[in-house]
Amino acid sequence: MDLRLPKPVPDQKLRRAEALDALDSVLPFDRRDFLAELLTDDDVATLRHLAKEGIGENSLRALASDLGYLEAWSLAATGFSLPWPAPEALLIKFVAQHLWDPAKRETDVSHGMPEDVTAALKSAKLLRVDGPHAPNTVRRRLSNWST
Repeated sequence: MDLRLPKPVPDQKLRRAEALDALDSVLPFDRRDFLAELLTDDDVATLRHLAKEGIGENSLRALASDLGYLEAWSLAATGFSLPWPAPEALLIKFVAQHLWDPAKRETDVSHGMPEDVTAALKSAKLLRVDGPHAPNTVRRRLSNWST
């Protein structure tokens, strides 16, 4: 049996990915490598603190989920990553694509979220409903985008 301590991980990205594993109940595992590349060591430490003592796991999980959804929607709807701060025109586009009238959609297929955006979000398993979103869900996501 080898009693030596494991060698420190020289690759910062891998070290952050392993640190993010501690947040696997909060952050989606399939985005771990992406987040490890994007986040700094300080970002990971802050997220770990928030999950443990700050806003709590459920709130952090909901925030991460909303931001992941917003990023995927922005890529599908515009071809670009989610901009910060949120431009007014894109906020209005988000509302138009998420709060729409199902009766109008029956006679006007261009009403609401475009089919290619819907397909992209469903393919990523981020969209599970066929109709418009609940107003409270849209309000919460817009609020998270604006913070």
